[in-house]
Amino acid sequence: MSRLAMIIRQVAFAMMTLVAAILSSPAADAAGYQLGVQDRLRIHVSEWPALNGEVVVGARGDITLPLIGQVPAARLDTVELAKAVAERLKDKAGLPNLPDVTVDIVAYRPFYILGSVTTPGEYMYRPGMVVLNAVSIAGGAYRAERRSEWDVERVTISSRGELAVLSLRRQDLLAEKVRLGAERDDLAKFPPFPDDADAQFLGALEEQRRIFDASLERRRSEKLALEIGLTAREKEIESLGTQKADLERKRKVTEEELAQVRGLVKRDLAVHRLFPLERTLADVLREQQELEIRKLRAEQGLSEARSIAANLDNQRRADALAGIQRVNAQLRAVDKQQRALSRMLDSAASYSSDIVQSEASRETPRLRYTILRVGEPSQEFEATETTPVRPGDIVKVFKILESAESAGPSAGIESGGDRAATPVPASE
Repeated sequence: MSRLAMIIRQVAFAMMTLVAAILSSPAADAAGYQLGVQDRLRIHVSEWPALNGEVVVGARGDITLPLIGQVPAARLDTVELAKAVAERLKDKAGLPNLPDVTVDIVAYRPFYILGSVTTPGEYMYRPGMVVLNAVSIAGGAYRAERRSEWDVERVTISSRGELAVLSLRRQDLLAEKVRLGAERDDLAKFPPFPDDADAQFLGALEEQRRIFDASLERRRSEKLALEIGLTAREKEIESLGTQKADLERKRKVTEEELAQVRGLVKRDLAVHRLFPLERTLADVLREQQELEIRKLRAEQGLSEARSIAANLDNQRRADALAGIQRVNAQLRAVDKQQRALSRMLDSAASYSSDIVQSEASRETPRLRYTILRVGEPSQEFEATETTPVRPGDIVKVFKILESAESAGPSAGIESGGDRAATPVPASE
């Protein structure tokens, strides 16, 4: 090969590498990318530091920001979400123009890979990823047949253990929801346990019943303390009223006596009594003003105490409603995790059967790929090593036999051979 040809080849390779790097960059991959649950974002709003920071797209496809609340994010790209945040902030703050908002993707939602790989499971998504990258991240294709069977068994055992933990978590959440419902309805007693409940659920209900009884007893103590305080305030106001009436009588007597003395003073009689009576009247008037202020403060304190007593039950119901919303969100997350683990168990069981067939045939295995893209609707399609992987995808890796390829379309495929293949272009 001539030197010129070698230089041309090196330049072409460098250009191809540069183009691949550009296409696989986060900016290129994020362009047009539709956001989904578990995506981590960085929000920056010029001149609004309270809104800056990282957020995660929640289970309902929303993000929550200070001042403006929840903003739908699912199925939007970063530009559309930035515009939605800007419009919401403009409406909330009454701004004349749209603020400058930028949204960056900090971390994509994970993808999943299972089947004939060394370490199946959940992995962080990387921009520009294709199926071959996903297989590499999972440790590459599994080669040892016996070890592969153990790997599937390990995943099965782990998934079953996680399902058992999620089942216990679900029962605890359901029991907590029963307690919160009783507090919302202001029940005086915890609801009766269902007759068909298993031992684990009964234990969770018993724990929530103890929490309910303790909360009820605490609320009763608070009410009793408020009632005692109200009674003390009322007695104080009554005492101040009595003192005020006594001072009023004293004021009238002093004024009458002062009027008589002033009449005598005009005749140059009882002059020495005028000043003491005037000072006594001034003291009575000052005491009346002080008593009036003390009575007004006592009445204000009584009104505040009555308001607290009236809002005690309302606050309890509000807290219960907020707790029910939180529990419902956690239940939805648990159900979603259970469905994902069940799908993984089904695929692992299918793959375990494929391993047995591969060991029996003792043929050199090759790999076949499918991608389950969860969405509305979900779709599953055949893939190649260069098929792009998207966040949230479930990549399935199967073994096929060379003998099956040489035998033609009618030959059996070790994993998923009964499904018709649906080729998808590499740009899918």
